[in-house]
Amino acid sequence: MPYDIVHVSSAHPWVDNRVHLREAAAGVSGGRRVMLIAVESDLQAPTTGVEVICIPRRRRVRRMVVSTVQVLRLALASGAKVVHLHDPELIWTIPVLRLAGRAVVYDAHEDLPDQVWGKDYLSHRQRAVFAALSHLLLRVAGTADRVVTATEWTGRRFPAGRTVAIHNFPLERAEDTEQRPLEQRAPVVAHVGVLSKDRGIDVISAAADEDAFPSDWRIEMVGSIDAATDTTALRAAEAHGRIRHHGVVGPMEARDLLLDARIGVVPFRRTPVTDQIFPTKLFEYLAAGLAVIATDVPLWRRLLEGVSCVTFVPADDPAAIAAAVRRYADDPELLAEHGAEARRAAERFSWAREADRLVAMYDELLGASEEG
Repeated sequence: MPYDIVHVSSAHPWVDNRVHLREAAAGVSGGRRVMLIAVESDLQAPTTGVEVICIPRRRRVRRMVVSTVQVLRLALASGAKVVHLHDPELIWTIPVLRLAGRAVVYDAHEDLPDQVWGKDYLSHRQRAVFAALSHLLLRVAGTADRVVTATEWTGRRFPAGRTVAIHNFPLERAEDTEQRPLEQRAPVVAHVGVLSKDRGIDVISAAADEDAFPSDWRIEMVGSIDAATDTTALRAAEAHGRIRHHGVVGPMEARDLLLDARIGVVPFRRTPVTDQIFPTKLFEYLAAGLAVIATDVPLWRRLLEGVSCVTFVPADDPAAIAAAVRRYADDPELLAEHGAEARRAAERFSWAREADRLVAMYDELLGASEEG
């Protein structure tokens, strides 16, 4: 029996939170047969009912030449009526898939032109050229039957009538309803997700070495480090014993770290990109019942209006982060109050509602396919 939906990525590992654990798993929960074609990984993921086919890890150029063709062939062989693509390097397959009679969904995880302009290691001329090319790619992406975006801001680049924003809100787990009070957890400030200059790697590293940072606290981090990132400050902070970076772990292990921490930190720098996104980690922290310290971004303030458990600090200010940690360390009652508020706020940002909207989109596409 052919599959209803196939999710396709030549760049993301099969354990990816958005691709597999949220979106592909949502299709299964909606009663559909779902396949995932993605990159192999040594990490583990919970059982979701998604049929997984892994392709080898390859370096960028070989990946874009070999892996993209490989996943296209596998997607066609799956017989799935809906093909959900997750990478800009797969945009060229959209007209091929549509000619083959497949309904195509393109998932814009991030804003491609904004990403290009944020690459400081490129010259202005290079960024202008690549940004122009990215706009051409997005015109092709806009021909997909549906475009799914992680934020409304990213969706502005695509046809409004065929675009839906599916936010990366946290997955619910049974463990999340049985959380220990913050005072019973380790004195830890947690950071999960990719580390880079724009995501505040230098700021958080410097915060750990500030005099105001409590001597009996530490910062625990999991996630990859962007290849172009200078890690000198991070390694120095690790040597002082204030920071521990655990590297890449599975999504459930990352959640377990949060459930044993007291504070979550989002130390993003202010850039045109970070000013228009809301990071998944922000909602993961709320779901884990953490007090939150975050860069003061206007979009985040509007999104979290009425939520009192977030301490906003100026961008690029490690002293402000250290002072915020000290404030919580010195006031256990405030910490407990903000932890309870975080759990209440998390109810506003549920993946279940996003999953329902995604499944409704799949049902619409599959219904049109069956009628055709």
